[in-house]
Amino acid sequence: MSSATAGLPVVAVDAMGGDIGPSVTVPGAIDALKEGGFRLALYGDESAITSELASLDTAGLDCEIVHCTQVIDMAESPAHAIRGKADSPVVRAMRDQKEGRAQAVFSAGSTGAMVAGSLMLLGRLDGVARPAIATGIPTYDGRFLMLDGGANVQCTPEHLQTFAVMGDLYARELLEIESPRVGLLNIGGEPSKGNELTIAAHALLAESDLNFIGNVEGRGLLFGEADVVVTDGFTGNMVLKLVEGFGLFLQRAYKDSASEVDSGAGSKGLGSLLTRMDYASTGGALLLGVRGSVIIGHGSSTARAVTSALRIASQLAAHDVPARLSRRLQASS
Repeated sequence: MSSATAGLPVVAVDAMGGDIGPSVTVPGAIDALKEGGFRLALYGDESAITSELASLDTAGLDCEIVHCTQVIDMAESPAHAIRGKADSPVVRAMRDQKEGRAQAVFSAGSTGAMVAGSLMLLGRLDGVARPAIATGIPTYDGRFLMLDGGANVQCTPEHLQTFAVMGDLYARELLEIESPRVGLLNIGGEPSKGNELTIAAHALLAESDLNFIGNVEGRGLLFGEADVVVTDGFTGNMVLKLVEGFGLFLQRAYKDSASEVDSGAGSKGLGSLLTRMDYASTGGALLLGVRGSVIIGHGSSTARAVTSALRIASQLAAHDVPARLSRRLQASS
C-alpha cells in the first residue's frame, strides 16, 4: 500500500465472476482503478489473475490479489454454495468486508449467491426486513432509481416503504438530488388503483415524510416522472429486463437506419440516448439494506460494465452508505 492511497477504501472484486471471468473483470477493474478513489483487491485464482494483469499497465496502482481455490457456479444453490465454499471469492470478499478489510464488494457472478452471502455473512441493517436491489434506469434526459430489481418476489406494503426510504437516501447522497421525487409503480394514477399491495403501500407512503408524488405508470418511467420508483421484485425484474431489451432494440434499429440519421442534431440526440440505454454504462445494481456495500453485475458484463460498476462501488464505500442508511432508518422508525 502506498502512502498516497493509504486512506482510500478497498473495493473487493470477484475476478472469477460473470460469463467470461478474469479476461473481462480484471481489465475492467484496472481501468476503474486508474481513475482513482479506491484501492483494489482481486479475489480468485492467482495464476489466472496474474496472467491477465501481465498484459496490462499496472505501474503505480494499488492492487492486490487474494488467492481463492473455489468458485461458485451460476447454477448452484446460493445458500448451499455460501455454506459449502468458504474459499470462494464471494465468501472471502464478504467476510473481509464484515471484518473491515474491504469496504465494498462487486461480483458479476450468481445474483442469488450475492444476495444469500450478504444476508448470511453481512446481515441486514436494523429496520430492514428485506434488502432490495436498486438499479439505475435511463430516462430521456437522465436516470431514475428503481427498487426492487428482483431480490424479493413477494413484498408487503412495509417492505415497499422501506425500499422508498433507502432509495431516497441513496438519491440524496450519491445522486445529489435535494428532494427526490418518490413514485409507486402502478397501473393508474389514482390512490385506489392497483392491487392490495399497491393500495396499502400508497397509504403508507402518503403519510411518510418522503417527497411522495403518488403512483407512476409504466409509460411515464422513461420520461423521468420520478427520481425513485418502488415496486415488488417480481414486477421490477420484468421492468428491468424489458428496458434492457428495449435498449438492444434501439441500438439495432439505429444501426439499421444509420445512413438516414447520421447527419444533423437528431442523430446526436439519439446517440446520447443509446449510450444511456446501454446497461454497461451503469454496470451494476446495488443491494441496499445489508451491513455492507454490495454491487451485483450482469452475468454478461463487459470490461466497460465492470469499470462502471466499480465507480459506483467506490462511491458507496467513500460515502459509507450502509451507516447513513442505518441512521436514517432508525430516525424514521
